[in-house]
This record gives sequence, structure tokens and C-alpha cells, in this order.
Amino acid sequence: MTGSDDSAPPPQGRLAGLVIRPAQAKYPRPAGGLGPAAPVRAPSRTFEPITLETHRDLLRHQAEIAARLAAEPHVSVMLLINPVLGMERVGVRMSPEITRHVLHTIQHPTGLRTRRDELEETLRKALGETPRPTDPCWNAHLLFALRNLAPLEIGTRTPAYKPPLGEEESRKLHSLRPAGGVRYPQPRLLPSRARVSSVPWKESLRRIDLAAAAPECPRAKERPESVPLEDLWFYKDLDPLVHDALELGVIQRRAFPIHSPDSFRQILKGRKSNAFLLWIDRLGFKSEPRR
Repeated sequence: MTGSDDSAPPPQGRLAGLVIRPAQAKYPRPAGGLGPAAPVRAPSRTFEPITLETHRDLLRHQAEIAARLAAEPHVSVMLLINPVLGMERVGVRMSPEITRHVLHTIQHPTGLRTRRDELEETLRKALGETPRPTDPCWNAHLLFALRNLAPLEIGTRTPAYKPPLGEEESRKLHSLRPAGGVRYPQPRLLPSRARVSSVPWKESLRRIDLAAAAPECPRAKERPESVPLEDLWFYKDLDPLVHDALELGVIQRRAFPIHSPDSFRQILKGRKSNAFLLWIDRLGFKSEPRR
């Protein structure tokens, strides 16, 4: 992803990647959050429908899709909210196969995407249902109904996590630090009184150590109705399918967030704020590979 030039022509030909233009004029925001939401303008015209049934269709219509997004920059940003529903705003509808491809492509790099598909397929075949390890209630269903495991008294115990950097990387970076505690100059990017808010998230979840042995925990008196993903770690060594469910849940939680249809509609109507709409003017596609 790169910044774009105001004088750049509309993208044509093969689409090599996304181009994001920051909304420079929108940087000053009221203190105390994202500020009021505003409805997203409807497309300026009605587009002839494009139906994408196969990957070949996606390749054949790339230039036309890029042109439509270039003509409707306020709509193009909605691709960051939900790319499938955003495409529908410019007349592009996708088959379930292409929908899955688009959503998985934006959510994960290739390696994680492949592993996620493998885990989902393995668990679906073994359990007879779609795995949902990010849902605490489903985790309880997995442990106590599907796998018939005994509940554990976890209490305040926490999973084992890998360090943010390996020892070798830490030594290398430490050797590059300037002597004497010199601080690098840092330009002020926001006004001194500005406040930035964000959705809280647990960075450490991506570093959960799947290879570390879970400790033995005493049996709980009652089965909990829900089991958070982090607590699933304590059951992973008791059943290989639970281990796979935990790994899948970690991958899913690391995914780029895609808004639900209801959330998408609320953002369109201005009932819900979103940082992408406040900080980004438009999305497009590069026509030439990056050099």
C-alpha cells in the first residue's frame, strides 16, 4: 500500500495492488475521539451489473472495476469496511467462491491464509460443524459436548507467550542503539491536546506459544458456559482437535477486521463512526507492479 499522486491518471490494465490516499484535510479532529459520523454519499450513477463467478471473471473485469472505484472515491474507501459489500455499491456482485477469495486475501498473507483453510477443513470434517473458536460459547460446546473433556479450574493462570523478539534479533537491535542514550528527533504528528482512541485488543494473543506444555489444572466443580480463546490453551494438550481449534482461533483473531452487513449499513447511514472514512480519501489499484 502506498500514497498516491493527485495527478496520477485512473488505473488501467492489470491491478497490482491497493493505493491509499490519506485524507490530509481531515487530520485535525475534535478532541475526545473520532468525531461525529457522516452518511456516505451514494454513487453518482447507476452501474451496469458485473457478476464475478470465477477467478477468470475477476481478472477480465479488473480494469473496469478499477475505473468505477476511481470515479467514486467516497465509495472506494468502503472496501476497507467490507470489500464485498463495497464492491456491490459500484455494481459488482460475487459468487460465494470469489467472495471467500476476496475476504481471505485481504485478511491474511498467503501463508496464514493457507493454514487457516487447512485447519477449518480438518475441524469441519472431524466435528461435523463449522468451527468457531473465537466464540467463547462455542468453545465450551467443543470442549464439553463434542470432545467430552472435564472442565478445568484455570483461575488467574495465563497461557505461555513467546517474546516479541527472539534473542538474536534483540541483540542485533541493541547493538544498533546510539551510545549515551541519545534520542532520535521525532516530529509532532498530532496537536498536543489531541487524543486518539481505538478499539482495545490483546496484542499478546498473536504470541501465544502453541508448543509450550500447558500446566496440569485441577478439575472444576462445574462446566463453564463459555471459554475464552486464551483459556482454550490449557486444554490443547488433552485433545489434538482442541489444539487445532486454538491455532485456528489465533489466526482468525489476527485477521484484518471485516464489518458485518449490519455494521456496514450503520456506517453508510452515518450512525457509526469509522477511522478509515475520517483518515482516508480514496482507494484505488496500481496498474504497474511496484519497483
